[in-house]
Amino acid sequence: MSDNQKHYDLVVIGGGPAGTPVAMEYAKLNKDKKVALIDTVGKLGGECLFQGCIPSKIMEASAKQIESLKDFKEFGITLNDAHYSLVWEKIKKRKDAILNKRTDAAQDVVDTLDNLDLIKANAHFTSKETLELIFEDKKEELHFSKAVIGTGSHSFIPKYAGSGADKIWTNSDFFEKMQLPHSLAIIGTGAIAIEFAMILSSLGVEIHLFGRKNKILENIDAEAAEYLFKKLKKNLKVTIHLSSNISIVDYANEQFEITFTQENKEQKINTTRVLSAAGRVANIEHLDLEKAGVNSSTKGITVSKHLQTSNPNIYANGDVVDGFPKFAHTAQYGAHTLAQNLFLEHNYFSVDYDINSWVLFSMPNVAMAGISEEQAKERGLDVIVDTFEFNTEAKSQIENEDYGFLKYIVDKKSNRIIGISIMHAEAQTMGGEAALIIANKLTLKDIIGSIHPHPTISEAYIMLAKKIMGDIMLKKLQNPVIKTLIDIERWL
Repeated sequence: MSDNQKHYDLVVIGGGPAGTPVAMEYAKLNKDKKVALIDTVGKLGGECLFQGCIPSKIMEASAKQIESLKDFKEFGITLNDAHYSLVWEKIKKRKDAILNKRTDAAQDVVDTLDNLDLIKANAHFTSKETLELIFEDKKEELHFSKAVIGTGSHSFIPKYAGSGADKIWTNSDFFEKMQLPHSLAIIGTGAIAIEFAMILSSLGVEIHLFGRKNKILENIDAEAAEYLFKKLKKNLKVTIHLSSNISIVDYANEQFEITFTQENKEQKINTTRVLSAAGRVANIEHLDLEKAGVNSSTKGITVSKHLQTSNPNIYANGDVVDGFPKFAHTAQYGAHTLAQNLFLEHNYFSVDYDINSWVLFSMPNVAMAGISEEQAKERGLDVIVDTFEFNTEAKSQIENEDYGFLKYIVDKKSNRIIGISIMHAEAQTMGGEAALIIANKLTLKDIIGSIHPHPTISEAYIMLAKKIMGDIMLKKLQNPVIKTLIDIERWL
């Protein structure tokens, strides 16, 4: 290390949920260690805060209020473009206020840590233990003992012919410009695409949804995906183009023209804007990972179960990692794992993606924890799958809710619940308990042994557990040996 190089015990690249918590937690635990948190924006929060889950949920909150107001049509009250415009202006103001509040709160925590430096710069590796920082007016090299890469990912835009191909928006463009288009073509049928379609159609936007395959939401519970597909098909503001292949995206006179084939027929549609929600790409292109001895692929950085890269002194976390679930909360889970291992100076803790949980903020919401029914089948697991319909439950009847379900995927041998799917307006709230059940490896018996308040939606957890256990007991009672043992127990 040269005399003019700065040295840090830990360098974290990326100020989002994959990086910031690592830097903060490690700095708190190690007051005598020098920590650097490097971010290109210099504001903490990452894409989730500024262009992802937080601003989209701010939109979602207003959209669901709009949906409830549409019932007023029965009384002759209808919404028009002026109403949507007023709502949109309020959404933009709320977004700015909430985002500033959250990033300022994170900055306040950083300011209390004297051993943590927040550095606004671009960074790339120059060796296995050095980084070059690129500022607006200078460059600087620093040396590190340990490093964590948490640079996240960005939206993938497919390559198309046409004059409008370079004008396709990503989620980042949408939230930067915050324009409410008259119509929007969305490329993709995953979670982001469906959330945008449902939210913006509720705000008066005409939606064209494009998917190369013949179904939507491949990675969620099949029953929930089918329900949402049917609901979207009934939405007069949404047109779905499945099994379609876009070839040309042209732009003229402030309008896009999309040329695509569907069922071997060439078709065209016009739209105000085009948004790509066709997947994510790891932000690794400018890091010079090869100079640091860090292996990667087109899917991201390769890591061990401890999130350690091929360079034992460098770790990676979050979207930038190959195979990492692309959720902010999962990145925070990984960040805690990393901070603890770095503090112990030993890879004691590891990540387990099978305990992951997440929520699709659709209408209604879908929450999942653990593995899905489809994943259980793919792995050849011997499981029990059963469902509880919410419309048979008291609270749902009180609230006049006619649809929704709770589903368990249960390991047959141990009766441990390894997967939970929920479709309900309050699925995002119920998902917290589902996550605890999965993470703590609870069994049907454990759930039945709890007492849930009545009348609540959460009672469904016990009701479904009792239902499955009842079926198991009935089958056992058909076994003559079991019946004999019970008779002996009664006699004793």
